[in-house]
Amino acid sequence: MPYFTRDGYQVFYEEVGEGPPVVFIHGYLGSSRSHWGKQLDDPKLNSKYNLIAPDLRGFAKSSLGKFVEKNKTTDLLLDIDYLLNEVLKLKMKPVLIGYSVGAALCMEHCLENPENVSGLVLLGPRPFLHKTTRSWNFLAKEKRTEEKKKSASSFTWSIVKRFQKAFTYLATVIQKRRNKDYLQQLEELKVPILMIYSLKDTVTPRLVFDTMKEYFPDHAQYYVYDGDHGFANEYTEEFNDLLLEFLSKIEDY
Repeated sequence: MPYFTRDGYQVFYEEVGEGPPVVFIHGYLGSSRSHWGKQLDDPKLNSKYNLIAPDLRGFAKSSLGKFVEKNKTTDLLLDIDYLLNEVLKLKMKPVLIGYSVGAALCMEHCLENPENVSGLVLLGPRPFLHKTTRSWNFLAKEKRTEEKKKSASSFTWSIVKRFQKAFTYLATVIQKRRNKDYLQQLEELKVPILMIYSLKDTVTPRLVFDTMKEYFPDHAQYYVYDGDHGFANEYTEEFNDLLLEFLSKIEDY
């Protein structure tokens, strides 16, 4: 299994297919496999594109570190950059696809490296990153079974999602007032952008969608669907077809 080591951490990544690079960044408490497995395994995608999906440090097959660990967001971004430029040595600019917190990492990476990204696909993004990301060793392991998927709508999980939504709403209200520089940078993005959002999202509040739409450049595209937070897993075929259409229109590809 492919790993690379940076700053004492082992970071796992999956890579399948050949062609223009497409990089998938998973969300919080997820992994390359649990959030993007249905895309990595789709022959419609992996027969045309080089699909790359790391496990962020502290999650799944990557180094877990301490029982509870605060990973610097800058390190997560440096890991992604190191993978693309030092390990894989990509010769083409990748399209970045992120889910939830992973979408925020993709936006940040693009803002820092605007000339090295071909496009952005953002699923239910949580736009304002904290300086650190907590990971719990016992939660970060990849144990996604059908039984756990069925229990995802349990009362306990619904409470967790409500807390996440309230926290994201509050953070967005505060950062929208304090972090105008960040939002104004979004207006300057030149790459093709596709933002996917559900009006029934139980994790990301409507305020996030409205804020991103307000500040994204005019060429950004939006796709609103009828479902919850996990579009790529809930409506796999619809998402994969949407992704193929988006990728086919990118000039660099």
